[in-house]
Amino acid sequence: MSLDEIRAFLKASEGVHFAGEKKEEIYAWVSRCLRAQNWDQLGRTARSLVRRYMEKMTGLSRAQITRLITRYGEDGDVRVKRSRRHRFAPLYNPADVALLVSVDEAHETLSGPATQKILQRQCLRLRRPAL
Repeated sequence: MSLDEIRAFLKASEGVHFAGEKKEEIYAWVSRCLRAQNWDQLGRTARSLVRRYMEKMTGLSRAQITRLITRYGEDGDVRVKRSRRHRFAPLYNPADVALLVSVDEAHETLSGPATQKILQRQCLRLRRPAL
Protein backbone atom coordinates (compact mmCIF):
# COMPACT_ATOMS: atom_id res chain seq x y z
CA MET A 1 0.00 0.00 0.00
CA SER A 2 1.10 3.52 -0.62
CA LEU A 3 1.31 6.02 2.23
CA ASP A 4 -1.84 7.79 1.00
CA GLU A 5 -3.73 4.49 0.98
CA ILE A 6 -2.50 3.74 4.52
CA ARG A 7 -3.61 7.20 5.67
CA ALA A 8 -7.07 6.69 4.11
CA PHE A 9 -7.35 3.20 5.62
CA LEU A 10 -6.49 4.44 9.13
CA LYS A 11 -9.03 7.26 8.84
CA ALA A 12 -11.78 4.92 7.60
CA SER A 13 -11.17 2.18 10.17
CA GLU A 14 -11.01 4.18 13.40
CA GLY A 15 -13.64 2.08 15.20
CA VAL A 16 -12.40 -1.27 13.90
CA HIS A 17 -9.78 -3.35 15.71
CA PHE A 18 -7.81 -6.24 14.28
CA ALA A 19 -5.78 -8.96 15.98
CA GLY A 20 -3.41 -11.52 14.55
CA GLU A 21 -3.74 -15.20 15.33
CA LYS A 22 -0.23 -16.67 15.39
CA LYS A 23 2.89 -14.88 16.45
CA GLU A 24 4.88 -16.28 13.49
CA GLU A 25 2.32 -14.94 11.00
CA ILE A 26 2.21 -11.52 12.67
CA TYR A 27 5.99 -11.18 12.74
CA ALA A 28 6.30 -12.29 9.12
CA TRP A 29 3.65 -9.74 8.10
CA VAL A 30 5.44 -6.96 10.02
CA SER A 31 8.70 -7.89 8.31
CA ARG A 32 7.08 -7.83 4.86
CA CYS A 33 5.38 -4.53 5.62
CA LEU A 34 8.61 -2.87 6.75
CA ARG A 35 10.44 -4.19 3.70
CA ALA A 36 7.67 -3.10 1.30
CA GLN A 37 7.57 0.41 2.76
CA ASN A 38 11.38 0.80 2.69
CA TRP A 39 11.45 1.61 6.39
CA ASP A 40 15.05 2.81 6.34
CA GLN A 41 14.28 5.52 3.76
CA LEU A 42 11.05 6.81 5.35
CA GLY A 43 10.84 10.18 7.04
CA ARG A 44 9.48 10.85 10.51
CA THR A 45 5.82 11.41 9.54
CA ALA A 46 5.76 8.44 7.18
CA ARG A 47 7.27 6.21 9.87
CA SER A 48 4.61 7.19 12.38
CA LEU A 49 1.94 6.48 9.78
CA VAL A 50 3.34 3.02 9.01
CA ARG A 51 3.76 2.33 12.73
CA ARG A 52 0.08 3.16 13.41
CA TYR A 53 -0.92 0.99 10.45
CA MET A 54 1.03 -1.98 11.84
CA GLU A 55 -0.47 -1.43 15.31
CA LYS A 56 -3.96 -1.42 13.81
CA MET A 57 -3.47 -4.49 11.63
CA THR A 58 -1.70 -6.70 14.19
CA GLY A 59 -3.39 -5.65 17.41
CA LEU A 60 0.04 -5.28 19.06
CA SER A 61 0.89 -2.42 21.37
CA ARG A 62 3.04 0.51 20.35
CA ALA A 63 5.90 -0.75 22.52
CA GLN A 64 5.79 -4.20 20.91
CA ILE A 65 5.77 -2.70 17.41
CA THR A 66 8.78 -0.58 18.43
CA ARG A 67 10.62 -3.71 19.60
CA LEU A 68 9.85 -5.47 16.32
CA ILE A 69 11.03 -2.47 14.29
CA THR A 70 14.25 -2.40 16.33
CA ARG A 71 14.75 -6.10 15.64
CA TYR A 72 14.14 -5.43 11.94
CA GLY A 73 16.78 -2.69 11.99
CA GLU A 74 19.32 -5.03 13.63
CA ASP A 75 18.75 -8.19 11.60
CA GLY A 76 16.86 -7.03 8.51
CA ASP A 77 14.08 -9.43 9.45
CA VAL A 78 11.57 -10.01 12.26
CA ARG A 79 11.47 -13.54 13.61
CA VAL A 80 10.06 -15.11 16.75
CA LYS A 81 12.74 -15.59 19.37
CA ARG A 82 12.56 -18.95 21.03
CA SER A 83 12.98 -18.92 24.78
CA ARG A 84 16.20 -20.43 25.99
CA ARG A 85 15.22 -21.42 29.49
CA HIS A 86 17.36 -23.74 31.51
CA ARG A 87 15.81 -27.16 31.78
CA PHE A 88 16.96 -29.88 34.08
CA ALA A 89 17.72 -33.28 32.61
CA PRO A 90 14.75 -35.65 33.03
CA LEU A 91 15.16 -38.14 35.87
CA TYR A 92 12.75 -40.72 34.55
CA ASN A 93 12.34 -42.07 31.06
CA PRO A 94 8.90 -42.92 29.62
CA ALA A 95 9.28 -46.59 30.56
CA ASP A 96 9.84 -45.64 34.23
CA VAL A 97 6.76 -43.43 34.20
CA ALA A 98 4.66 -46.20 32.62
CA LEU A 99 5.85 -48.64 35.30
CA LEU A 100 4.98 -46.19 38.08
CA VAL A 101 1.53 -45.67 36.56
CA SER A 102 0.91 -49.44 36.45
CA VAL A 103 1.93 -49.81 40.12
CA ASP A 104 -0.30 -46.89 41.08
CA GLU A 105 -3.27 -48.35 39.19
CA ALA A 106 -2.69 -51.84 40.65
CA HIS A 107 -3.07 -50.34 44.13
CA GLU A 108 -6.20 -48.40 43.14
CA THR A 109 -4.51 -45.00 42.90
CA LEU A 110 -3.41 -44.44 46.47
CA SER A 111 -1.89 -41.18 47.60
CA GLY A 112 1.65 -40.33 46.48
CA PRO A 113 3.27 -41.06 49.86
CA ALA A 114 1.44 -44.42 50.12
CA THR A 115 2.64 -45.47 46.67
CA GLN A 116 6.14 -44.33 47.58
CA LYS A 117 6.07 -46.49 50.74
CA ILE A 118 4.92 -49.53 48.76
CA LEU A 119 7.77 -49.10 46.29
CA GLN A 120 10.31 -48.64 49.11
CA ARG A 121 9.13 -51.87 50.79
CA GLN A 122 9.42 -53.76 47.52
CA CYS A 123 12.91 -52.40 46.97
CA LEU A 124 14.01 -53.51 50.45
CA ARG A 125 12.53 -57.00 49.94
CA LEU A 126 14.43 -57.43 46.69
CA ARG A 127 17.73 -56.38 48.29
CA ARG A 128 17.54 -58.78 51.27
CA PRO A 129 19.01 -62.21 50.76
CA ALA A 130 16.53 -65.06 50.99
CA LEU A 131 16.64 -66.99 54.29
